[in-house]
Amino acid sequence: MTDKITIKGVPPKFDHSELERRQAARHNQYNLTSESHCVARGDIALVFLKNVIKLAEQGYELSSKYPVTTDPMSYAAYMRKPEEIAKADLKELDELVKQGYIADLEREHQKYKDLLTAQLLQAAELKDKKKEEERKAKLLKEVEKEVANAFGELVIP
Repeated sequence: MTDKITIKGVPPKFDHSELERRQAARHNQYNLTSESHCVARGDIALVFLKNVIKLAEQGYELSSKYPVTTDPMSYAAYMRKPEEIAKADLKELDELVKQGYIADLEREHQKYKDLLTAQLLQAAELKDKKKEEERKAKLLKEVEKEVANAFGELVIP
């Protein structure tokens, strides 16, 4: 026999503070990783320096968090994105986080719906099974009564 299905609790509801917490965590991740940076590259030093200057003119700043690579034929440096680009990135990330949060809520809500459906089906099946057992017991009683009337009691002299 399968275990009885029971639902505990209720599905979570949209909580703006939870959304803000998730967005703040994503902002923190953005700021602490190379996601908030751009890489200036060049095969030769001159091309690399021109790329660094071009990005610096756009507001990018050389980052001290990552090393500058000066391997032959592979020059690279991480440059922190300007504030307006970072704000645009964060705004985009906020929307992605919100959509993810909504998807999580919908998934949880569907899980509870599925559990309730299974619980109600199980309860209906148990009810039907009980009715069937009661019907069989009643039929058996009637058959036993009919058999007893047909043969009567055993008389031993």
